[in-house]
Amino acid sequence: MAQLSPRLTAKLKRIPAVAVDAAREAMEEGADVIAAEMRKLAPKGATGQLALSIGWTWGDLPAGTFMIDEVRSGGNKGDQYATLRLRFYAGSREAFYARFQEFGTRDMPAQPFFYPAWRAKRAEFRRLIRKRVRDAIKKEFSRG
Repeated sequence: MAQLSPRLTAKLKRIPAVAVDAAREAMEEGADVIAAEMRKLAPKGATGQLALSIGWTWGDLPAGTFMIDEVRSGGNKGDQYATLRLRFYAGSREAFYARFQEFGTRDMPAQPFFYPAWRAKRAEFRRLIRKRVRDAIKKEFSRG
C-alpha cells in the first residue's frame, strides 16, 4: 500500500482550518450585505429605530433584541465545517415592535423585511461561501 508524502499529509491536515477561516470571512461579508438589505427594506416609521436595530453577531444577541434567524456554515450538525453560526437580530428597547412588523398582528398587516432580504440574497450568500472555501483549499494545495 502506497503512503502519502509527508508534505501532502501536512497540507491535508491544514484543510479544515483553511476552509473554516475562508467560510468565516465569507459569512461575515455576506451577513453585512444581508443586514444592509434588511435595513433597506425595514419600515422606517417616524424614528427609523427598527432599521437601526438590525444586525448580526457570532455570539449572544444584544440586550432587548430577538433573533430573526441563525445561519450555519454547513448542513450537518456534527460536521466540523458546520461550527460557524451567525445570528441575525432586530429590535431594541426603542424598536421592540420588530417582530410585529415582520409577522404582523391581528390588527396590523405584516411588513416583512427579514425574509424578503434573506430570500433575495440567500443563493448569493451560499455561493460566496462555497467559492471562498474552494479557493482557499486550491490556494493551500498550490503552495510549494
